[in-house]
Amino acid sequence: MAEMVLGIGFLVFLSLLFSAVFKRTLVPDVLLLIVLGILLGPAVLGWVKPVDFGKIGAVLSTVALVVILFEGGTTLNFDLLARVWKTTLSLASLTFLMTAAVMTAFGHWVLNLDWMASALLGLIVSNVSPAVALPLAKSLNMREPAMTVLILETGLTDVLSIVLVYGLLNSPGGEIEAGKLAGSIIASLVCAGAIGIAGGLAWAAVLNKMREFPNTSFAIFAWIFIIYGVADLLGFSGPIAALALGASLTNYHRLPLHNMKLFQQREMGSLTDDDMEFYHEVIFLLKTFFFVYLGLSIRFENPFYLLLVLGAVLVIYAGRTLIVWRVMRGVSPGWEESYELSVMAPKGLAAAVLASIPAERGMPGGEVVRSCAYFIVLVSIVLTALLIPAMRSARVESVGRRWYGRGAEAVVE
Repeated sequence: MAEMVLGIGFLVFLSLLFSAVFKRTLVPDVLLLIVLGILLGPAVLGWVKPVDFGKIGAVLSTVALVVILFEGGTTLNFDLLARVWKTTLSLASLTFLMTAAVMTAFGHWVLNLDWMASALLGLIVSNVSPAVALPLAKSLNMREPAMTVLILETGLTDVLSIVLVYGLLNSPGGEIEAGKLAGSIIASLVCAGAIGIAGGLAWAAVLNKMREFPNTSFAIFAWIFIIYGVADLLGFSGPIAALALGASLTNYHRLPLHNMKLFQQREMGSLTDDDMEFYHEVIFLLKTFFFVYLGLSIRFENPFYLLLVLGAVLVIYAGRTLIVWRVMRGVSPGWEESYELSVMAPKGLAAAVLASIPAERGMPGGEVVRSCAYFIVLVSIVLTALLIPAMRSARVESVGRRWYGRGAEAVVE
């Protein structure tokens, strides 16, 4: 027990050191935490294993994801969102489809998987991890509207990936019923968003009263978890509900609440700078343990796949660069934001969790799907981590300015 407590203390201090390294070098702290997890895990030293966390590991991952999305939602601006929703849909859908197509072809023609397993591999790794991308974008001070586009893209692609993977796994004969899946996706997004907005308005309505009680700083997190749980139990997207809750807390004054009797005579509370500072400290701790756990969870079952995966991921990033160039033209505030969006395609724990399902169900090629997906998670995060510091290179800046151009002035906060 003493060794565990000692390790937690060292881990927190290392995370602080990694954050300082990121500010000086742009080498992402999340990558260093993942590498630390790999070194401590069964892949290298074997000091810690994912099973040592028991059920707490999965709960910790979910909690970290939900809180990060909530914090991302608090930075959204409804007025800005109304102007960039088409851009967001274009970027999210095109990147998702391109990634799914590339990885499906890769699985079938390079890994010799059948079409079912290949399609599952493509869908599993087609999302952009919010838990990886959003902390990086926030640390880079990504400007609007690029930040809003990225926040929404991560939420949308997570829902698409989860719904489509389970839809394909549960479909008879591997045939997808497009109408039912489209309905599931729309219902998951719309209903989860409605639950999150209702939860945000309810919290804003009682926030001032809550401040009169002692020791209520963590109460907002309890409420976020309740809203997430309600949405998930009803079959909708819990992460989207958390995102919508955060957005409604900072944008309720833009909603027509004066027409609703419930809110006409009620003074609505707002999040203060002290609240946000406290939330950032909690997110820092959750992020630290989340990424170390992610490193522990990455398996190296067949290292040969690592070289093959590297080529496929490079194709995906090249395709995303073309998509960002087309979609963000005239929208991005500068070449830096377009470049950052181009390299923000890392996969995370959601892909790693989904990747284990085909093998657990005994599907042909399931072990290959899992092994490749783990490598894609690792390679994509490493590639993003390498490309971010490259922004400081004069050559990259020159190419970036020519490729992306300045574009029209974006709508800022």
